[in-house]
Amino acid sequence: MLSMDGIRAGADDLISAAILADGWEEALARFAHGAGARDAVLMRNRGNAMVAALTSAEVADAVAEFAAGRAPPNSRYLKMKSSYFGFRVDHDDYSEEDLARDPFYQEFLRPNGMFWHANTILAPGADEFVELSLKRRPEPGPYQPDDKAMLNSVLPELHAAARIAKGILDAQARGMAWLLGRRGGPIIELDYRGRVLPGQAAGEGNPTCPIHIMRQRLVATDRTAQLAVDRAVAGAVSRPGRLGLAALAASDGRRYLLQLHPVPGKARDIFLSASALALLIELDRPRVTSRADLSGLRSAYGLTEREVNVVALLAEGLDIRAIAERLGIRTSTARSYLKDALQKTGATRQAELVALVARI
Repeated sequence: MLSMDGIRAGADDLISAAILADGWEEALARFAHGAGARDAVLMRNRGNAMVAALTSAEVADAVAEFAAGRAPPNSRYLKMKSSYFGFRVDHDDYSEEDLARDPFYQEFLRPNGMFWHANTILAPGADEFVELSLKRRPEPGPYQPDDKAMLNSVLPELHAAARIAKGILDAQARGMAWLLGRRGGPIIELDYRGRVLPGQAAGEGNPTCPIHIMRQRLVATDRTAQLAVDRAVAGAVSRPGRLGLAALAASDGRRYLLQLHPVPGKARDIFLSASALALLIELDRPRVTSRADLSGLRSAYGLTEREVNVVALLAEGLDIRAIAERLGIRTSTARSYLKDALQKTGATRQAELVALVARI
């Protein structure tokens, strides 16, 4: 049975997850429970295919199975339009006879302990859209018109959660891009599949630039360096992402380093926000020595002067060896300072620490 208080509490939890860029799985589970469902799935769809998803815990394995192609085709993609508004339930698009002979419902959903749906679009788009799907066990029966009315009453909060999530994730990426831009340029934003986001540029008007963009892909001028570029991109957009590096050379002999920085925060694939930032650094150019003002970070987290120096140089795009060389200390010592800074700030990866500096 649906609970209006539970639905509203679950919607508030989704807004909190959007603000924190974390906790989506738990928030989806609480919203599903309040909405009388077993599970909830937040997904990005393209046409008749799911391209990314976040789920409550119990349905995660089934969604992974579906994503891997080990399920009958989902007839809901054909039945439902991608431009509907408000929640739609099964009997809006199916008759009882349709459901009784539908392979997706009978051969995939039912054996996995779910059957009935209530779906809504949170972020429409021309090619891709974000959809929230509630999945109910067979026993309670289908969603009724009164249930739809209750779910539709929190649509403003659900749409707000989607807008907030997109805004927060984009702001984090912009903060990192601004900070990394002090180390070199250009900065190129990549999505969760390693594709260059629209509006990016690299090397236009500069025939000696060692990297350019072709069909949303970073392409090295020197073809022998392409494998290194692809590996760096793949590592940065993986889960969890890792710093990627590729050495490049321009046609005039100048040396460059392409750095791929993962951007922390869940749901970047859902809301199509930058998952990684590519930074092209000219190694032979004299460095402009500038560092972020990290006094706020030092006082807030109790960092020592040495730890602040390491964090500042990390934020400028240097790797741990270059940081040690700049500070005149051993690499192991620099790594120890970095480990202490991560522990004090609560960051688990270098990219999270850079993002924290960007927000400050």
